[in-house]
Amino acid sequence: MTIHPDRTTPVPDRFHLGGDGAPGRRPLARETITQVLDSDRRREVLRCVLAADDPIAVRTLVARLADAEHDPTVGTTIHQLRQRIHTSLCETHLPLLEEHEIVLYDRVRNLVAPAANCSAFDSLLEFDSLERPIAARLE
Repeated sequence: MTIHPDRTTPVPDRFHLGGDGAPGRRPLARETITQVLDSDRRREVLRCVLAADDPIAVRTLVARLADAEHDPTVGTTIHQLRQRIHTSLCETHLPLLEEHEIVLYDRVRNLVAPAANCSAFDSLLEFDSLERPIAARLE
């Protein structure tokens, strides 16, 4: 059995949860914001992370996305869909969000928490996607 001394650290201390005005916060380019919001999965991840009081488990994100995307008329089982979503989150979406300091992704504990730039998306996600195009909201 491997002992990990950092596992006893409280979750908020591991993630250093913080938001606006964090030192070193880089403003996001319009192209970056558009790229992030261009994916339904990334938008839903951001909604979940912003709504959560604590870091959220990747498993929880996968379950929420699978429930929203599951179509019983398609030949894909919910288990297969969850596997695909898990892979896309861990290999594509979460690393991209982490790269731009939008979320903190703890790969060891499979937890996701808001990072310095996450709050910038709060007002952009308030509107329904049909209400106003994302590009119009950025102006």
